[in-house]
Amino acid sequence: MRSWIIAGLLLAASAGAALAADTAAIQFRPVVDCDTHPGAEHLSIYSPQAHCLGEPVVTERDFVRLERLRLGGSPILRGELTEEAQLRFYEFTVHHRFRPMALLVQGRPTEVWVVRGPSYPVWLLVSGGYLSDAEANQVADKFYADGGRD
Repeated sequence: MRSWIIAGLLLAASAGAALAADTAAIQFRPVVDCDTHPGAEHLSIYSPQAHCLGEPVVTERDFVRLERLRLGGSPILRGELTEEAQLRFYEFTVHHRFRPMALLVQGRPTEVWVVRGPSYPVWLLVSGGYLSDAEANQVADKFYADGGRD
């Protein structure tokens, strides 16, 4: 009986972690083959038959802080990663070379690029691609409201 309760708690915790990753406003996720990852979310800016999204490598929960800078009137967002997130991103890029990665902001892909080599970033650029000024400000405002700092 006790093992059923523990199994139920573990299942609920893993479902909660998956939901938390899905609701993250900022997600850096690998682009994977849909055939080898059944049930994975399709990447909407690519052909739905060929490209899906893997689990997030980094989200805004991995930021120590988020900076909102201005360059030519447009906001630029960059997130400073925790040391654990820096190492996780590095390990991921070592094994994901020459394959695509996507940046999703508020559930929408804003940028896709090919990982060229290992990266051990202190800061990750969040704005750019198809992210509008209003969306960038909205994401930054939410991050600060949730206790993040600039």
